[in-house]
Amino acid sequence: MRILVINAGSSSVKFGVFEGGAHVFKHSLDGLEHIEPALEKIPGILKENGYKNFDAIGHRIAHGGEVFREACIIDSKVISAIESCVPLAPLHNPPNLTGIRIVQKTWPDLPQVAVFDTAFHQTMPQKAITYAVPQEWRDLGLRRYGFHGTSHKYVMQRVAEELSKSPEDLRIISCHLGNGASICAIDKGISVDTSMGMTALEGLVMGTRSGDVDPGLFAFLYRTQGLTADQIEKSLYSESGLKALAGSNDMRVIEDKAADGDKKAQLALDIYAYRVRKYIGAYAAVMDGADVLAFTGGIGEHSAAMRKRICEGLDFMGLDFDEKKNAAVKLDGFEAPQIQKDNAKVKVIVTQTREQWMIAREAENILRSKAVTNIDKEMRHGTGR
Repeated sequence: MRILVINAGSSSVKFGVFEGGAHVFKHSLDGLEHIEPALEKIPGILKENGYKNFDAIGHRIAHGGEVFREACIIDSKVISAIESCVPLAPLHNPPNLTGIRIVQKTWPDLPQVAVFDTAFHQTMPQKAITYAVPQEWRDLGLRRYGFHGTSHKYVMQRVAEELSKSPEDLRIISCHLGNGASICAIDKGISVDTSMGMTALEGLVMGTRSGDVDPGLFAFLYRTQGLTADQIEKSLYSESGLKALAGSNDMRVIEDKAADGDKKAQLALDIYAYRVRKYIGAYAAVMDGADVLAFTGGIGEHSAAMRKRICEGLDFMGLDFDEKKNAAVKLDGFEAPQIQKDNAKVKVIVTQTREQWMIAREAENILRSKAVTNIDKEMRHGTGR
């Protein structure tokens, strides 16, 4: 099958073509003020590179709310349900919907598949998803959902493959560390907790996002500074995190500044690693230990120094880190190197995340299962040949 995957964000559009499971073409349009013109360019770019016909199109959808527990074929009801989740992801779901609508106009007969960033975390128990707020607030859908689900699901599967085990036999702490960052506790093949919450703002310190802060800050800033909800939200999403602490959201720049003696950069690295390590410890407690600690995302894959900083002090959970193996990591494919010492109780694995590949695979699986279902229906009704 040939699958086109589209990830339409608030200021960028990434798309790729997968054929027989291989990523045969990828392209990115970045720094966009308006994404609709960029989406309209996709057919021309694909045609110029020899790609005209597809079996299906897969879309990354940021927030599926409580409605979507798995990927699905897109129809009018699905679009309406995604629209109902816009208040939960006002920055992300609207461009996702724009991508769907433009594809409908361009390829009206092609099946489209929605793959939700939140779906993998729908297995989290009530004690992990429930905020201790008034019932009338919870009735509005205020609860923890989690994100990066497609990435964490891929990491789970890749780690299990590397260890020649089933995910059901493993307790995995998956660390997706990029400009956006989250950690997921995966116990016996399912997500049982994750650091992001109702929005992608909760949890770790990120490139430009604050992560966990005291909610009392909002009332304080409103009362003393006259800041509006929109101003506070913009600051927490776009002007906080590493950018606020060190003047840059680029980990490479911050590490260079810290090496040159910049105190703010050094503190930013300490805060970042501390928050990650705190969540790792919490999730080891949640799962009564861990078998694997996995790193992915731009920082998780490429910063040996940050991996080392995070792993320092985790020997209490059976982690015995190998600095030489860590420093030697070079990822350019499907490798998943282990960077713990040979007899360590906890495996430490670094792997690239392949979210687009997972979306393509989900789309292909849905199309194949739909075809099987249709054949079954024909056989039951005596119309099969």
